[in-house]
Amino acid sequence: MAIFVSDEFDLGTLLDELDVFDSLLDEDSNYFINIKRLKNTDVLEFKESYYKINDYFRNIGILLKASKNKDDKNYRTALKMFKFSEVRGINLGFSKGKRGSGFGKILSTQIIQDAFEIIKSGSEQPEIFHLTSLFEENVGPDRLSDMIATLIYEDIVQYTKNIFNKVAINKENYPEYHFENGSIINPYKECELLLLPKDVLHELPIAKDWDDIDRVIRENETICREISEIVGEEWRRLTVGKKKYYIKKYIFMKPKILRSVVDDYNAAVVEKYDIYQNIDYRITKIINGLINAVSHTSMIQKNSFEASIEIIENFKNWIENQKGYSVLENVDTRNAEKIIQRSLHGYIEYYCHVHELDISPESNTGRGPVDFKISRGLDKTVIEIKLTTNSQVLHGFEVQIEEYAKSEGTQNKIFMLVDNGGSSICIDKVYESYEMRKLNKENPATIIVIDAKPKASASKF
Repeated sequence: MAIFVSDEFDLGTLLDELDVFDSLLDEDSNYFINIKRLKNTDVLEFKESYYKINDYFRNIGILLKASKNKDDKNYRTALKMFKFSEVRGINLGFSKGKRGSGFGKILSTQIIQDAFEIIKSGSEQPEIFHLTSLFEENVGPDRLSDMIATLIYEDIVQYTKNIFNKVAINKENYPEYHFENGSIINPYKECELLLLPKDVLHELPIAKDWDDIDRVIRENETICREISEIVGEEWRRLTVGKKKYYIKKYIFMKPKILRSVVDDYNAAVVEKYDIYQNIDYRITKIINGLINAVSHTSMIQKNSFEASIEIIENFKNWIENQKGYSVLENVDTRNAEKIIQRSLHGYIEYYCHVHELDISPESNTGRGPVDFKISRGLDKTVIEIKLTTNSQVLHGFEVQIEEYAKSEGTQNKIFMLVDNGGSSICIDKVYESYEMRKLNKENPATIIVIDAKPKASASKF
């Protein structure tokens, strides 16, 4: 089970209500601090952060411009200033352990060397350092986020303390936790716990070295135009490293062109990001919410079918009566099915662990995968899930789950039909098929329909 700040300190929905990012305590979440969002944020503690960052980079630029070579004092001072370790307490990035990656000595040296050449060519804008990932190997938004966090560390600490005051996280209320300088220590990473507003975050790209560099370039008219003129169709066949080399040589080393690039960058507006667009984060939050909401009844003495019914009925109650349906709002059909399957899987996995059952998601014994198989030895139950927006609902009930049950050698079958706003006709057809097969003395799957459509508030019933 994942460990969120809100769960660890029993805060309920308080962080969401304050628009605070509810981070994981035991691993990093795939988001980063977006410097463009810092420029436009309304969060009081970060109103000056963007300008603080630019002032810092401007001072590095002044030192590099005054340097005669890489051995003089100005250059060495600039290099010393460009040292940024990971700010572990914010729990952002790609790391799945206790430590992530910041800027090491080799990478810092390379960036300052390139910045020195760029500035000596005639460009002095501090935004050059914002765009480092465009021309440097092994620099992506996660490292840039660490750099930004280091520069605005004091702002983050102040924001965190203000939020802690609002939600009453202090020594008196949490005596079992360790505090240092007014900050609570994350017991899973053994470092201070820092909070950030959702307003300044963005989703971390899947590519760890920003391999989606083509998208970034397309969004900047100047770079797109210049690259098209320089390499044309050859661009598509270049490696990421080669692309960054071309950008450094033909864009960043040309003052007039670079000025236009920075102008385009400054003119761009990054809208506030909805963190729940990240399906993995959304599903993890759903699973935790579901586990915390459901009572932990004992299923050790129940067979796989009885246990499966209880699990799904709990899931149904959460969806229908505890606002679980809200997890599918504004979600496209493909993601809706993924959310339901993975959320239920996480919930089942937790319960099977607690109650000595086995779970096999998408178990495949030769006739295609069933969504779930719950078992204890030879006692097996297969579960198939369909959404009413899926055109294969009736086929799933009449054919798929029957084939799955045969391949598993069981008569225990549950067909879970989630009504997410599709045609109600498919529900009627499934029940008609069920009744017909019962008349023919067959053994159709047990049907459980879950109403996941948005509900009006109680005052409107």
